[in-house]
Amino acid sequence: MVVNQKPTGRATSMPAGLLFGAVVSMGMTLLAVSLIAKLVSSEYMKETQIGYGIMVALLAAAFVGALAAIGRIKRRRLMVCALSGLIYYLILLSITALFFGGQYEAVGVTGILVLGGSLLAAMTGGRSNRGGKRKKIRIANR
Repeated sequence: MVVNQKPTGRATSMPAGLLFGAVVSMGMTLLAVSLIAKLVSSEYMKETQIGYGIMVALLAAAFVGALAAIGRIKRRRLMVCALSGLIYYLILLSITALFFGGQYEAVGVTGILVLGGSLLAAMTGGRSNRGGKRKKIRIANR
């Protein structure tokens, strides 16, 4: 489906939008992990349930980061979401290599969660500016 819209000049470049999405994803991850740590320290969450909290945090961070990237770039939604998820996943792998000495555990599950969150954003989000007025078709009399 082709959408003819006037360019508004509000979309950012692909690298800048993907960088913004990665920063939002990492910020969301840090916020969710600090919330999980607070819940565990105040004994609202058991230590055995930390893995489930991390799964939700990864899914939500990938989703929000992909939505942020779509909101900035405003085109090629599926490619932007997939690239945003890939960048977030590579950042997580590099953090593991840097801080934990390369002890990769549950890498496949993490990849599936990040991919699922970013593709969920491609399917659901980013269509808030479409709709509204429809263009009236005028038939010219000749």
